[in-house]
Amino acid sequence: MSNITKLYAAYKAGYLGNNILDTYFSFMANMITEEHLTVVEDTVIATKFKDRYTMELPLPFIRQILGVGVQNGSFIEDHGKYSVVVNKLAMYRFSETDFNTLWERLINEFSAYCRVKDIEISSLDTSAFVLDILDDADEKILSGEKVDEPDGMSPSEYGWYSFIKEQGELQTELYSFVAALSASNITKQALFHAGETSPDYSDLHIYLDSPIVFALLGMDDTSRTESYKQLVADMLKAKCSVHVLDHNFQEVDSIIARAAGWATNTLYDLRKANNAARFFHDSQMDESEISEFCGSIETKLNELGITVKETAYDVFQDKFQEDETCLFDMVKARYLDHGYELSQEKQDSIRIDVQSIIMIYRERQGQTATRLQNAKHIMLTSNNAIANVSKKYESNRSLQAGHIPACISADLFGAILWLDSPMQLLEYQKKKLLADCYAFLKPDKVMLDKYIQSLDEARNADAIDEKKFLFLRTHKVVLDSLMDITKGDYARFNSNTYLEVYEDIQEKALKKYKDEAVAHGQTQEAFKNLEKNSSDEIEALKARIATMEENEKKRQEDDFNKKASVWGWVATLILAGIPYLLLIVVIEIIKTQFSSISWRSAYGIAGTFIATTIAGIFFTTGKKWCFKKVRSILEKREK
Repeated sequence: MSNITKLYAAYKAGYLGNNILDTYFSFMANMITEEHLTVVEDTVIATKFKDRYTMELPLPFIRQILGVGVQNGSFIEDHGKYSVVVNKLAMYRFSETDFNTLWERLINEFSAYCRVKDIEISSLDTSAFVLDILDDADEKILSGEKVDEPDGMSPSEYGWYSFIKEQGELQTELYSFVAALSASNITKQALFHAGETSPDYSDLHIYLDSPIVFALLGMDDTSRTESYKQLVADMLKAKCSVHVLDHNFQEVDSIIARAAGWATNTLYDLRKANNAARFFHDSQMDESEISEFCGSIETKLNELGITVKETAYDVFQDKFQEDETCLFDMVKARYLDHGYELSQEKQDSIRIDVQSIIMIYRERQGQTATRLQNAKHIMLTSNNAIANVSKKYESNRSLQAGHIPACISADLFGAILWLDSPMQLLEYQKKKLLADCYAFLKPDKVMLDKYIQSLDEARNADAIDEKKFLFLRTHKVVLDSLMDITKGDYARFNSNTYLEVYEDIQEKALKKYKDEAVAHGQTQEAFKNLEKNSSDEIEALKARIATMEENEKKRQEDDFNKKASVWGWVATLILAGIPYLLLIVVIEIIKTQFSSISWRSAYGIAGTFIATTIAGIFFTTGKKWCFKKVRSILEKREK
């Protein structure tokens, strides 16, 4: 098994460290330690890395990795050479045990799945098959291009994609592992397009192609819509400006307008419906809802942070003009090389993409860049054919290699954007992979033609009634059942396949109903048991709550009484205490005037006694009034 697969798997599954530099440093630590190197250089490390992992890394990136070793004390730099601190470097080695364990699980569970589904793979070298299909992911799944094979899909391919789809729906550990493996070449390309990790993208204008816009509007599998929304949101966080070129927007708008009429037509059928028509039909929108949706397309894009860029495309403009005919012929040739017949509709779509690439060159005004963050303007596409042609065209027009083309794949841009955030890249890839599996497991045009033809023949022969006919011709569940029955193989199709499809749909619906009924019954039973067994607990809980409320009430009363006492004494001291003290002092002074015994002194002593008594009564009464008044004021404030 290729070591490079392990390298990408470890990085993209986030098994080693928090960013790409830490991850690659761990592989470098393994290599240096096992070869007992004591002094290394960047060029030597690059060569050894390529020999060991069959992967060529750019020298600036190698130097960044070596810089990690300098920072953590594993290397001591000396005029371009790096002395190895052996004990320190050994701390950053890693074991491949986890990878090997997961790989064995993947192969074993895939084989078991095929046995259960009666899919013949006994003649395959399963490990080699999985490696081959993962290596082919760039061209087949990740590109969004699905070329109809002469005999349909092979059983092993159907088994693999249906197995991965099931794992994705369950969000298993194995699915995360496959998602980590599935885009290895994209990460490799990302290293060559990116400069330093965490670059500044504030001066980069990004333009989205039409299929990405459709997905963002919800006209694709939910997982693909979510993946592109995640990508756009993170582009905006990185300070990119995100746009749709006006002619792309017009293309989207016109396709949606035509789909709106087709979705509610009584002649609607699965074979002819595009994603937009299928979206309106399956959402069961009425004409007013569809009309409202069509009128708010630009608003929906604006809410996602995307604006429409006015370009006033002029076919006669020659300033910064590229060879439009050459670009179109290159794209057309690539499709033909892959066995894809181009309908007039597809050719029109290609011309729109070519116009977009031409507009990017006009916006760049002759400027070139070797790093994405310096490219100024770039188009993102979900179509790998367009991205590859753009890359080839750029290399043909430039005397220097390595310039950023006008158009790259959205997956490649995401990989560059998240080089310093492996887990974000993994989450994006998990959503994208599931959407790609859904797309790959839909019947192709040849299969749908066979199906609709057999359905029409059955209706003409009165073999099925109108209601069943319309259901089998229009309902989205037919697509999954048709693939489950035929396994994507044309040889499995026959004139009675539509009946098998209908029975399969009924069986699945019945199973779902039974599962829901059982789940509902279990829920009801659990609720009854809870009611029966928890009555004592409920009463105890009520008692505890009552006690807590009583304690809280008592605490509040105590706090209030303390506050009232403090402020009562303050008021008493000011209003009654000070006058009382002054009066007592005056009385004492008067007493000193009666030192001799006489009638006059007797009257004076009696008077002072009476005055002292009155002063005491005044103080006591004043205290009561002050405390009462303070409580009254505090009670009003509490309310």
